[in-house]
Amino acid sequence: MSSRQAERHGAAHASRSGLASQRRRIVASKLAAPPRRPGIIDRPVLLDGLVSTTHAPVVLVSAPAGYGKTTLLALWRERDQRPFAWVSLDAADNDPVALVASVLTALDRVLDLDAAVGDSLKAPSPPLMEVVLPSLVDGCAEGGQPFVLVLDDLHLVTERRCHTAIGYLAERLPPGCQLALGTRTDPPLPLGSWRAHGKLAELRAAELSLGDAEAGALLAAVGVRLPDAQVGRLVERTEGWPAGLYLAALSLRDRAHPEDFVDRFAGTSRHVADFLSEDVLARQPDDVTGFLLHTCVLEELTASLCAALTGGSDADVALRELERSNLFVVPLDEERLAWRYHHLFAQYLRAELTRREPELVPELHRRAWRWYREHGLVGRAVAHAQACGDVGVAAELVAAEWSAMVQGGQIETVRSWLAAFDDARIEAHAPLAVAMAWVSALTGERERAAHFAEAARRGSWDGPMPDGTASLESALAIMSSAFGLDAVSRMRGVAQRAVDLEPATSLHRATALEVLGIAHTLEGDVGSARQVLDEAARLAGETSAGACSLAHLALIGLREGDEDAALACAQRAHAIVQQPRMRGDLASVATWSVMAHLLSRRGDLQGAALAVERANAMLPRLTEAFWWLMIETRILLAPVLATLGRDAEAATSLEEAGALLAKYPDAGELPDWHQQTVRRLGLAGRRRQSSPALSEAERRILRLLATDLSLPEIGRELYLSANTVKTHTRSIYRKLGVSSREEAVKAVRTEVRATGPHPGEHSG
Repeated sequence: MSSRQAERHGAAHASRSGLASQRRRIVASKLAAPPRRPGIIDRPVLLDGLVSTTHAPVVLVSAPAGYGKTTLLALWRERDQRPFAWVSLDAADNDPVALVASVLTALDRVLDLDAAVGDSLKAPSPPLMEVVLPSLVDGCAEGGQPFVLVLDDLHLVTERRCHTAIGYLAERLPPGCQLALGTRTDPPLPLGSWRAHGKLAELRAAELSLGDAEAGALLAAVGVRLPDAQVGRLVERTEGWPAGLYLAALSLRDRAHPEDFVDRFAGTSRHVADFLSEDVLARQPDDVTGFLLHTCVLEELTASLCAALTGGSDADVALRELERSNLFVVPLDEERLAWRYHHLFAQYLRAELTRREPELVPELHRRAWRWYREHGLVGRAVAHAQACGDVGVAAELVAAEWSAMVQGGQIETVRSWLAAFDDARIEAHAPLAVAMAWVSALTGERERAAHFAEAARRGSWDGPMPDGTASLESALAIMSSAFGLDAVSRMRGVAQRAVDLEPATSLHRATALEVLGIAHTLEGDVGSARQVLDEAARLAGETSAGACSLAHLALIGLREGDEDAALACAQRAHAIVQQPRMRGDLASVATWSVMAHLLSRRGDLQGAALAVERANAMLPRLTEAFWWLMIETRILLAPVLATLGRDAEAATSLEEAGALLAKYPDAGELPDWHQQTVRRLGLAGRRRQSSPALSEAERRILRLLATDLSLPEIGRELYLSANTVKTHTRSIYRKLGVSSREEAVKAVRTEVRATGPHPGEHSG
């Protein structure tokens, strides 16, 4: 069975579409604890301790490589009566959406979660903290089944928002449930607080090291008998390092004078692996050595994949023989369909391959990406294509998949793919430049978005685009009109060109129609706008484009004074954005703003206040890539805020809209609409005059300066580079007349007490 078949096998028991679709995206071996293999010894003292830690919701097993962390967690799983939900983390989980998807799928295997939890992950930008994780915690509680959730190899996850999600789960697991973390390094979680409050149980290298008795048992398990003195000498030489002792045991087998080997054995743990691996490899037949070297570039070994790299037909037999011989292969599932090499052994093999056959390394990666591409595992195909220098292939793979990945909320994964290319390569590949422009826009880097949009314009591409757009011209037209790169006066013509280029069956046609209808709306051509937006809403259905089209139909009703028609459209849009998978969609800000305005006019102030909060929750993530939507939203919200008695916020909302209009004067009817609202509310005199106005980006950064995040962490939170954060921070200091972070935060808090809050501060 191939990796993909194994993946499908892991998903077979889920009949509900939401979680089943998530599971199909996750390799089955990630969700299986490794089975017991020869040479594994029981560690009753440690296991008894783990079984008795039910008082602590978090168990941390932290030690360097080779200390048996995974093995111990797997043995605990055998001993404990509770079901274990297991996730073997890898680089793909360094994306908060991918991580939560893995955790959700693992938990569903033991809890049978409601499908709505999985549906909430389908949004383009899933609201993890607001919707997905609370729903997951509720599902765990409703399951009524105590469990242990294991996150192994946590050191491979470095993204701060991933740790935030893990911390959220750790703090809210139902009674009797535990989160077990296996890691080589301590994660940036509140370990000190958990420790102080008795919420953390810990095992570290000192506890995991083997003593003489356990070392003797390990040696005996693989057929090696040594006098007690020699065992003690070996423990002393390895400092009780389990991997070193196991490697030594393999080298000691079948030696006529094992005591001589022990006497020659020397070195600290960081040197042991190279020494023993070389000794073991040198004793293997040529065919086994060849198989090991030619498959060591893989993170996961399956018969089909190994056959593709070695050209042999007996890869399954070879893998099973390696396992039988204890040659550093670890099974990844109970069915023995997938394995991996011991991490340290794999590192040695790769170094040895590079030394012996350097010219073969790129070819092996090339065979790997072809296999992964054929089997639909794009992320791994991209990694191998990049590893072998096939940047053209990697570019094509990314260009084909980026849109679907972003729509699925995994924008960090796409960013990591794109980060492997230098800017010159992206600029020279038009579909990749389009992808980079969109990702930059969606993560707040408007200048880079404009730069790569221009690079895409200079490029060329024959035929349909890899992401399914009809042509490069159409992709550029959709992007340019959505970003408002050519201002409102040209937005309509550019969007119309995209509509003309996209066939009736194209999924991208709905987006083109949506932007065309919005352009008509901004120009004041409500007749054309209504016709186009009606078609867009029909074609888009229950998607982001559908909700945004309906919201703008409601806006047309508002501007024309037909509140009943406006409310009908707004309610249809509301039904879409209320779906769990849509609640984090940035485009939903249009729906919430219109809904807040309508409810306020109808006297439903409680409903209006709730809608304002939902809109405000989105605003910090909405950047100038969609400047027209930022202006439109602020104009819509200002009267609602005034009606709710929040005059300072209403004035600031109009002030922000005015500042944006000064930067983008070619904005159709938005300037007139803004001035009408200013005059009607009469709030101009209440605007803050104490310091120059901060930009939207500066305000977003200022809010996070009040936290304990470092500047690089703030950048990751807002999808900005460290240099960009530093530039904005210097500008904030200059405008506020301060010289330090502490002074900036203090100055703003003093001003807020005197004049009222900045927009967004009231929403946390």
